[in-house]
Amino acid sequence: MTEGVAYLDGPRLQRCLTAGLDRLIAEREYLNKINVFPVPDGDTGNNLAQTALAAREAIAEAHESAGEILARLADGALDGAQGNSGTILAQFFQGLASSLADKHRILAGELADAFPDAAAGTRNALTNPREGTIVTVLDAAASAAGSRRNSKDFAKLLPAILEASRKALSATTDQLDELRKAGVVDAGARGLVCILEGCTDYLLHGSLRDQPTAPVIIEEAFGEQHQHDTDLQFRYCTECMVTGSDLKPSIIRQELEALGNSMVIAGSDTRLRIHIHTNEPETIFDLVGAFGEVGKTKADDMIGQARTLNRADRDVAIVTDSAADIPDDILSQYDIHIVPLRVQFGTESHLDKSGISPAEFRRQLETNPNTPGTSQPTPGDLRRMFEFLGTHFQEILAVSLSAGLSGTHQGTVAAAERTALGDRIRVVDSLSVSAGQGLLAVHAAKLAEQGLRGDELTDAVRDFAGRIRIYAMVSDLSNAVRSGRVRPWMKHLADWFRLTPILTGRNDGTIGLGGVILGHGDPVRRFAAHIVRNHKNSGPVEFAIAHGHTEGADAESLSGHLQETLPDAHCAWQTEIGAALGVHAGMQALVIAVAPTL
Repeated sequence: MTEGVAYLDGPRLQRCLTAGLDRLIAEREYLNKINVFPVPDGDTGNNLAQTALAAREAIAEAHESAGEILARLADGALDGAQGNSGTILAQFFQGLASSLADKHRILAGELADAFPDAAAGTRNALTNPREGTIVTVLDAAASAAGSRRNSKDFAKLLPAILEASRKALSATTDQLDELRKAGVVDAGARGLVCILEGCTDYLLHGSLRDQPTAPVIIEEAFGEQHQHDTDLQFRYCTECMVTGSDLKPSIIRQELEALGNSMVIAGSDTRLRIHIHTNEPETIFDLVGAFGEVGKTKADDMIGQARTLNRADRDVAIVTDSAADIPDDILSQYDIHIVPLRVQFGTESHLDKSGISPAEFRRQLETNPNTPGTSQPTPGDLRRMFEFLGTHFQEILAVSLSAGLSGTHQGTVAAAERTALGDRIRVVDSLSVSAGQGLLAVHAAKLAEQGLRGDELTDAVRDFAGRIRIYAMVSDLSNAVRSGRVRPWMKHLADWFRLTPILTGRNDGTIGLGGVILGHGDPVRRFAAHIVRNHKNSGPVEFAIAHGHTEGADAESLSGHLQETLPDAHCAWQTEIGAALGVHAGMQALVIAVAPTL
């Protein structure tokens, strides 16, 4: 055993912290499994691991100054912080760095003195700190450290802090009803103890090799789980980073506290990471934008995550992006997960559907002078979704927006390859968008329910993708011109001759002109006739409709015409058109996807 460790210089502190962060990362799946508070969304392990990975990368480069290592650790953790516990952990690192960043090497007594202040600052970062969570264990660790302010030996200080932390962790089970019912300790608190264990083991044994691994069998993540309550007051785990000058967390807190709970504001007067559970992510981003530049936005659907954890009958997860237009009840029925695209108006960026609703997007189209645009889901959004699903399912099948229309498909493939899940993730090009992409995602979920797995499932979904046909009646080409998809003279020509274009999906996944409707008399009936001509010999079919500003009247009319004239035609659903197609076709478009009934 190492004795007489009076100080930590940069290299030793770097290795010590790396050991602690690695221990946390190793327990990712176990922490996901025991995550029942504050929300049973099963992703605390992922969030802490991503925070730890960002912090680990920030200190990867050796530095002689221990204070500099701590400053880098704090900045990296703040940049990469995810979830409630990740943001809390980042704030704790910020507190340590604030006290010790100017130290070339850190004495045992200096760390003992800094611990209580860092813990107190972390508790203050929470709107409503609850006992039985990570802050309770931090307080126990701080108390143990504070009672040893005169310590001269890290080899005695760290084991004492660890012992107090483990004792406090064990007690969390009886401090919160959620933990008591599930028979687990708090996941975030366990993550903190992992770091302390790794740091202490390195300090005592002096090597990053042969570190004890997490006491978890990975297969347990797919085993029987505690049933999680999905009756949540606030749906979205919402986060962002705001940068500016002289930021005031207390003022920002006052602006946001009525909009949600579980709020944590971590960082400094120039950079703040904000975490809150809310039903209004876009309102949060707008309010924070008044204080500085907003970035790194996300809004995870906690109700969907919690619902997933209760699906013990499934071992295959289906995920798609928000370009698919699927009603919420269908998403819930088939447990389909959505990764949002980004919608831009000038410099403003919004999370499609979770951050900006179709109704709000329509309003922006009418009032915002900036040209709208969309961009594919961020690699971080995709990776976070895959890692969450990979913890709870043995296979993941992702149905992406057509590669012929967007880089989303290739981005999804790249994000899957950058995870540690290997061939457990399959990505299928939908060759479609909107209702067509939605029909394919639902079909994939049905096939998974029937027991298809692996290559058999992937091949069947790809085959069905080639059998879906999508049509869009575009009554106003203004948005297509604004987005650059249609030249202005084509709009003038259509307006002059009273032509309503019908866009059709091609076999290669692109969309082109499939026909026109002459005049303005009952265009929906003529649109239906066009579809009937293409499918009168198709046999039984089902169709899904995405509609715009007419609030479903055109969709109802189209559905009625088709079911009157096409034998064995069934309407799977009607829903609002989303921004992915609305940016280019406009929110007045009427979209229908037709597929064989199997």
